[in-house]
Amino acid sequence: MYRPFYNLRVRFAQCEMSQNEVARAAGMASSTMTARMTGAQPFDAWQMEAIAAALHIPPEEYSKYFFDRRKGA
Repeated sequence: MYRPFYNLRVRFAQCEMSQNEVARAAGMASSTMTARMTGAQPFDAWQMEAIAAALHIPPEEYSKYFFDRRKGA
């Protein structure tokens, strides 16, 4: 089964943070994070920045984590 945002999920593990912990650190509700991570809703720019800050992701790597190229494939 395909799960969107694989690289972002790996980054959670690398930072030893759960999805809910990342949501909290980014100032998001856990339900909002779930909707984004399942692909039900797209990430907003401010959400990408907040998540990236929590996970120490530099802006030049956003596409690796937040733009799911496999969606619709």
